[in-house]
Amino acid sequence: MRRLVIGCAFLAAAMSVTACGGPRAFTRGSYEDPSEIVLLDDKWNPSDMQLVAKTMINSMEAWYDANTISDKPKVILEMPRNRTTEHIDMLALYEHIRTALINSGKFGFLDKDARQEIADEMQYQGSGYVDPSEAITPGKQKAASYLMGGSITSTIQEVGKNKVIYYKATFKLTDIETTEILWTDHKEIRKDFKKKSIGF
Repeated sequence: MRRLVIGCAFLAAAMSVTACGGPRAFTRGSYEDPSEIVLLDDKWNPSDMQLVAKTMINSMEAWYDANTISDKPKVILEMPRNRTTEHIDMLALYEHIRTALINSGKFGFLDKDARQEIADEMQYQGSGYVDPSEAITPGKQKAASYLMGGSITSTIQEVGKNKVIYYKATFKLTDIETTEILWTDHKEIRKDFKKKSIGF
């Protein structure tokens, strides 16, 4: 009987600890405006990505308008470089910029990542299994005129309870034929944080 009482006491204590200190699941949520700036921690976040993307999109469109370019520039990506100490989804940033520029009707982008799959598909279509009148033949792909790339750097200053994070994102557009940088711009982001004292 005594062992049963002790066992029940231990079980009750364990359940109490789990209920009070254990991990809790997120059970309720709501949709929010993705453009609203939210800072939940001191890491790179979607709001930072949107600020950078908006600056680059507006700047590239202004460059296009100022130079009265007649032909739609064909652009290919030089993968942006993450020179910070944290993980940043550079591909997501690029896709954000690319989507807006394509939808503006001012820029065309070539899909470098799909080249091998396209080559394989063309080879299959020319193998005799596909109706020759419908088969896509090589030699009609567009050539890129510009290379777009960029980088993100960061500086962190932490003194006592204060922490300052500074990001700088720089993008550029390079003429493939001449290697001349025709457009470049940057976006600076500074975020200040303060540690809260933990009371008992």
